[in-house]
Amino acid sequence: MKLLREPLVHFLVLGAALFLVYAVASDVFSSDESRRIEITEAEIEFLAAGFGRQWQRPPTEDELRSLVEARVREEVLYRAALAVGLDQNDVVVRRRMVQKMELLSQDLATLADPTDTELQAFFQERREEYRFPPRISFSHVYFNIDRRGPAAEEDARRALAELRAATPPPQRAPERGDRFMLQYDYALRSPLEVQQAFGAQFAETLFEVEPGWHGPVASGYGIHLVYISERVDDRIPEYAEIRDRLVIDYNRMRRERANELLYQGLVGGYEIEIDEEALQRAALRVGSGAG
Repeated sequence: MKLLREPLVHFLVLGAALFLVYAVASDVFSSDESRRIEITEAEIEFLAAGFGRQWQRPPTEDELRSLVEARVREEVLYRAALAVGLDQNDVVVRRRMVQKMELLSQDLATLADPTDTELQAFFQERREEYRFPPRISFSHVYFNIDRRGPAAEEDARRALAELRAATPPPQRAPERGDRFMLQYDYALRSPLEVQQAFGAQFAETLFEVEPGWHGPVASGYGIHLVYISERVDDRIPEYAEIRDRLVIDYNRMRRERANELLYQGLVGGYEIEIDEEALQRAALRVGSGAG
C-alpha cells in the first residue's frame, strides 16, 4: 500500500494512461483530415468578441494568442476524449447532448416571431386560461389572541360595532387593535395573494362579501376586522393587454411541438425492445415498497 503513495508510481501510471490515450487517438485519427484543427478568422473574431464583452476592451495580441491556444488545447483534449470513449456511458454527457439536440430544434422552430393572426387564433382557443382573477383592496385591524386570550373575539366584535356606527365609517383603523408584524393595507390583491398572506379560509371569506367592514375573520395570526374598499371582478383581458405574454406562451408551445416532432421523426428509425416482464416486476417491487 505504501508503494501506491510513491510519486514515481503516480508518474508511471499517468504516463501509461497518456500513452494509451495517444495510441487510441492516433489510431482513430489516422486520416490527415481527422487530425486537422483549423482556427478560422470567424472563430478568432468570436473569441475576441467574447473577451471584449467580458472585459469591456479588445484583447491585446498576446491575449488573443492565449485565447487561440486555449481553444486549440480544448479541441485536442475533446477529440482525445471522444477517441477513448469518455463520452459513452456518462449520464451527464448524455443529458447535455440530448438538451443540445432539443435546443437546436427549438431554435429552428422559433426563428421568426408569430404573427398577430397566429397569436389571436392561439388566444381565442385559450381565452379562459388568460382570465384575470378577481381582486380586492382592503385594510384590517388585528387582535392578538396570545395577548388578549378568550377576550380577543369579543373585543373585535365590539370594535366592529363602533366602526360600523361611525358616520362615515373609517376606511382604516389599525389603532383599534394590536401591533401586526406585516402591513395593514393591501391594494388589489388576488385570492391567491391573500391566501399566501393570511390563509385559505381568510381569503375565501373576503372574496364572498361586499365592500365595508366585516369580521371577526380568523387567520393563522389571530382575529381581524377587515374593511374592503374596492372589488374588481374577474374578466377575460383584451388581446392587446396580454400580447407580450401570448408571444412567450406561443413560442413555448412551438418549442414543445418541435421537440415532439423531432423525436417522432427519429424514433421511427429504431427498433425499440423493452423487457415488459422486467418492467412489471420492477413496478410490483416499487408498489410493495420492496428495496
